[in-house]
Amino acid sequence: MLEKTLTSLAMPVGLIWLGLITTTYLLLMSRQWMLGFFSFSCLLIITLGGNKFVSNYLAHSLEAPFTHINVAELPSLDAVIVLGGGTSSTYNNRAQLQIAGDRVTTAARLYHSGQVKKIICTGSQSFRVSPEDLHPREEARLILMELGIPANAVILLEGENTSQEMSSLKTWIPDHIKATQPRIGLITSAWHLKRALRLANSQGLNLEPVPANFISGPVNASPHWVVPSGDNLATTGRVVKEYLAALVKR
Repeated sequence: MLEKTLTSLAMPVGLIWLGLITTTYLLLMSRQWMLGFFSFSCLLIITLGGNKFVSNYLAHSLEAPFTHINVAELPSLDAVIVLGGGTSSTYNNRAQLQIAGDRVTTAARLYHSGQVKKIICTGSQSFRVSPEDLHPREEARLILMELGIPANAVILLEGENTSQEMSSLKTWIPDHIKATQPRIGLITSAWHLKRALRLANSQGLNLEPVPANFISGPVNASPHWVVPSGDNLATTGRVVKEYLAALVKR
């Protein structure tokens, strides 16, 4: 426990946190109230946003509606959509899974279990380093094929963000899914699923939620979780972005 706490304090965010504590104390002791209040506000933000307890609670507030869904027990679907964002390319243009790569592997599991026959991969990037630089949808397709999914079972659609991806789906589905009431699953990170479903509904799409990449879970009390970290700040940032998007109806 001591080793983990000291390691957390030695990380860049931990050092900034210690510096803010020291600065805030010195400013308040010297009665520089305005600067002291500003420093304390920064300290409070990084303390709350960067510790495990708060970031985990915030993430769970978005993921809670989907924790009961067991992907292995989902009924058969006509297709599943894998939103881009779970892959990346290396310098030698090799496709690899990122932190949200569970999106892609969840689609592969559904296919191999016979629950779905078609996988729709979405995602485009505006700026490509070279013509060989892959779009997210192309990265996902390569990985799926390496996982044993035949190429003719993977469909690629464009979209630089979730809103554009849903617009592409609205155009594609009526021409390619002939069922009167098609059952189509939407695979994305659980913390992003509420927003993705909301954008789908705005396009008139009724999709089945298929959560992946949960980032919240049970947390055991430990002193080192109080020390802010970059990972926890990133989690808090993702959650705040989702709530801001809800406020502006995006």
